[in-house]
Amino acid sequence: MPARTPAPDRRKATASERLVEAAATVFARDGLSSATTREIARTAGVNEVTLFRNFQTKQNLLAAVLEKAFERKSNPLAEKFDTLPEGTPLRELITAFAEADHASLKQNVSLMRVLVGEIQKFEEHEMKVLRAIFRPRRDELTKRLRDAQARGEVLADVDPMIVVDQLVGMIFTHVLRSDCPFKLEYKQDHYIRACVDLIVRGISASPK
Repeated sequence: MPARTPAPDRRKATASERLVEAAATVFARDGLSSATTREIARTAGVNEVTLFRNFQTKQNLLAAVLEKAFERKSNPLAEKFDTLPEGTPLRELITAFAEADHASLKQNVSLMRVLVGEIQKFEEHEMKVLRAIFRPRRDELTKRLRDAQARGEVLADVDPMIVVDQLVGMIFTHVLRSDCPFKLEYKQDHYIRACVDLIVRGISASPK
C-alpha cells in the first residue's frame, strides 16, 4: 500500500486576518459607504463583536485592508525600486518605479476603483492612511530626481514633483483601462516603456 502524502501544514488564519480579507472583498463589491460591519463579519465567519474587538471601527478596518493590500513585501518590484543604488541612471530608475507602481495598482484594481469613487467622502483618518501608503515611494522618486537635477542630469527648469505626478497618472490610467472589457491594442510592457520614454526625453539634460 503506497504511503499517504501528508496534508500540507497550513497555518489557520486568525479572526483578524479573516476580517481583513473579508473586508477587502466587501469593500470592493459594495463600496466603502455601503459596506456594513455586519456583512464583513458574516463574510469572515465571525460575529460583529469580534470585529469591533479587533478593529473598533470600520475606518480602522479599512486602514488595515489598505496596509495589507499595498504592503511592500507583496510586491517584489517595489523592493527592486527601493534597493536601487544612488546614481542609478534615469531610465532604469523611472522604469523600476513605473513597474512597481503598475504592479501594486493592478493587484488591487477593484479596491482602487472604489477609492476613486468615494475619496471625496474620506475623513482625515482615511486620508492619513492613504498618504502613508502612497507617498513614501513617490517622495523617494522625487528626491532621486532632485539629486539627479543637482548632478546636471535633469533639466534645471523641471519640477520633479510634477514629473512624478504625471508618471503616476499615466500608470493609473492604464491600470483602470486594462480592467475594462475593451481590449487595448498594445501590451502592458509597451505602454510602460512608452511612459518612461516620454518622461526621460522630457526631463533629461542629455536625452538618449
